[in-house]
Amino acid sequence: MDLTAASVSNSRSTPRLVLTASAAALVVSLAAIAFIPSALQNIASSQFLPHVSCYLYNKQLVALHLGSDAAIWLAYLAISCTLVYLVWRTRREIPFSWMFLAFGTFIVACGFTHFMEMVVLWHPLYWLAGDVKLVTALASIVTAIALPSLVPQVHTMIAAAHVSEERRLQLEKANKELQQISSNIMTVQDIERRRIARELHDGVGQYLAAIKMSCDVALQSSTNPEESGALQDALSVLERCTSDVRTMSHLLHPPLLEEMGLASAIPWYVEGFTERSGIDVDLRLPGHLPRLPALVELAVFRVLQESLTNIHRHSGSKVAVIRVALNDDVIDIAVEDRGQGPDATDGEPFKSGVGLASMRERLREQGGELRIHSTKSGTILRALLPCARKEEKCPSGSLS
Repeated sequence: MDLTAASVSNSRSTPRLVLTASAAALVVSLAAIAFIPSALQNIASSQFLPHVSCYLYNKQLVALHLGSDAAIWLAYLAISCTLVYLVWRTRREIPFSWMFLAFGTFIVACGFTHFMEMVVLWHPLYWLAGDVKLVTALASIVTAIALPSLVPQVHTMIAAAHVSEERRLQLEKANKELQQISSNIMTVQDIERRRIARELHDGVGQYLAAIKMSCDVALQSSTNPEESGALQDALSVLERCTSDVRTMSHLLHPPLLEEMGLASAIPWYVEGFTERSGIDVDLRLPGHLPRLPALVELAVFRVLQESLTNIHRHSGSKVAVIRVALNDDVIDIAVEDRGQGPDATDGEPFKSGVGLASMRERLREQGGELRIHSTKSGTILRALLPCARKEEKCPSGSLS
């Protein structure tokens, strides 16, 4: 059962409502034909006594009726105006707006019956008061006939709303589970990176060092120029291989990050990135960058790492600017390039890829956020991350 069923039911009941309203209008018109001519003849007749004479001109009784009828009339008029304003403001969203208008007409007609009660206190316009009651009766009958047909439609809408709420709760639950899975995956990735980095350093690195030592010994004992040249070439390849393995190990899990923190790990990574990519990086760090919680330092380092990798792979920029600032309890990282972002247009948001989604999830896990603005003149990536420590707050700084 959904809103489609409600729409079908509404469309089926509309002809019945029209016929019912037409029949009611016909009955009231016949009654008007019978009574209104007499009303027009006697509307200003003075052969009747005003109600105030029935009250024996008792001031307290007159004031009681006058005040009550005036309050009811004004309240009904305010209710009707509110319903009309509601329908006008929500005419595209609110269902059954015509029913609100019909109910408003009924309310305002009831209000004018009380208004006529005030009038006939001093002026015996009983025919006019009867006509007002006739209009009220018409509005009452149409409303009473049309209202029951709305009950199943309203019930259908409520049931559909309950289903929508259940689906929303299910989606929220699934989203939380996905976020937890994503967080677990990143944790496992960090653990696996650390393990692979350690194996590269302690395993492959040691094997390469042993091979290099054997080649050095063979080179020293060799008397054949051709063998010496081949060994020298092998040593050169081994040095490059050892350097690459060390770089790969450090990129997977930089030891400086654990030992010295961001103050040493960021310049080290930026220097290596510049050598490998040829991109000139302008690094601006605060004068004193203290140690932060391990997870915060890791998140900041991975954001910088992924940002520079995206610049190298996608932007085509030859320069990059990194600004790091500490403001109270928040670390503010901005990475800017002068290249062309993917699908970048002025004023439109940067489309997220896997790397950016990973950065957002890593920052979200630590209570931070990622902001990206991409234009034809370049892309600015900004990460904000809470960095409060147990011992003291982060010192203030600014992005220059």
